[in-house]
Amino acid sequence: MLMAWWKKKTQLAEYGYAQLALMVAEQTHTSASIKPSSQLSEMLYIAREESVEIEPTDYFKVEASQFMDEDDDLEVGSNLTRLNLDTDPKSSPLYPPTLNMVHTTTHKEAVTCTAFTRDGRYAASGSADSSLKIVDVNKMKQASDDVHPVIRTLYDHETPVTDVDFHPNGLVLAASSDTVVKLYDISKPSVKRSFRYLQDSHPINSISFHPSGDFLLVGSEAETVRIFDVKTLQCFTPRAFTGPPQHTPSSASTSSVDIAAQQQQQGPHRGGINHIEYASTGSVFITASQDGSIKVWDAIAGKVVRTIENAHSGKGVTTATISKNGKYILSGGWDSVSKLWDLGSGKLIHGFQGAAQKAVKQSTVFSYNEDFVFSSDESNNTIVCWDSRTGTLLKRYFGQEGVIRSISASPAENAIVSGGNDNRVRFWCVPNAPLAPAEPV
Repeated sequence: MLMAWWKKKTQLAEYGYAQLALMVAEQTHTSASIKPSSQLSEMLYIAREESVEIEPTDYFKVEASQFMDEDDDLEVGSNLTRLNLDTDPKSSPLYPPTLNMVHTTTHKEAVTCTAFTRDGRYAASGSADSSLKIVDVNKMKQASDDVHPVIRTLYDHETPVTDVDFHPNGLVLAASSDTVVKLYDISKPSVKRSFRYLQDSHPINSISFHPSGDFLLVGSEAETVRIFDVKTLQCFTPRAFTGPPQHTPSSASTSSVDIAAQQQQQGPHRGGINHIEYASTGSVFITASQDGSIKVWDAIAGKVVRTIENAHSGKGVTTATISKNGKYILSGGWDSVSKLWDLGSGKLIHGFQGAAQKAVKQSTVFSYNEDFVFSSDESNNTIVCWDSRTGTLLKRYFGQEGVIRSISASPAENAIVSGGNDNRVRFWCVPNAPLAPAEPV
């Protein structure tokens, strides 16, 4: 009987009902541990003993095809240049894009997060006032008093929104606040509230959809990564390495210090997760932690395949993303230096200096073609642009009033959205930028 209650309590925890699971534990005098199950990833690991290669695959193209029209490109920007320092020149800095602020919309409190759809047609913002707004990019470009770019305003959160991400099909928006992720069907013009929600046990900092749309990564104040099945609402954890390291005969004399270091490299984080994100292929994902480390995970086997310790001089890492070709990591942290890393070796390539980031979690992102890196400077409230290949600071964009807390780059063109403590969402793009093909939501 006791085992039956233990299983029920564990199942409640896996489905996200943390408080109810604790009540069951108290009444049945069983362990109060409610860590999400790693059963799924354990099974995947047994079925697949070898880790997947870090090199990108065509997985995203195959999975994404079911969500796109026949006349759409399988991958946004597939014909664009991508960052490749093996062949790209590093001596001649690029000219920065001429980005003009063409539209502004307002929340009642600070803007905390932003995101674009995969095709760049729409953008979303979340606010400390607990509301969400979705804007039409084409309408923002028109900059007319007769055009209203805000096409949806959503009210279903009770606390500040911490992150947003669009489903790959562009018809569903996920938004996190406190310990909850809520899903909104934005294809319905009258939508105001979510149709589904996912419950975690810790305050959520970051979310990311798998390219297939079937799973949602969640990074929270907990040290453990959560993976939610969007359809069944089950919660799983990837299989972090906990056993002894594998040795070759020549390494039989490895010291306990070396063993501990290897286990730390392959194990979970030792602090909360500030940012989590799938790579465009879906075969790997990346986490940035308050413990100062960056970890790259094999999304199939659920194992850590690369750890960069003390990535930002011991300070917390606020953001990390993998380049489209899977070769590089772009990160930002509270040491005020954004950085570009070689994913294969974990070595630093160069830093992006000249922007203070010490008090507020901010964004560091690639431009749509990875020619540029954008972030913000909290000392003067500017958006900063660097040459991604050289690390050269190219330009500052003025116009934001108050600290900038979020920047997202369009995946389809040189355009960004920014938001921050002045309660405003701003859209920046190249003058006379062409309109995207119309596709009403």
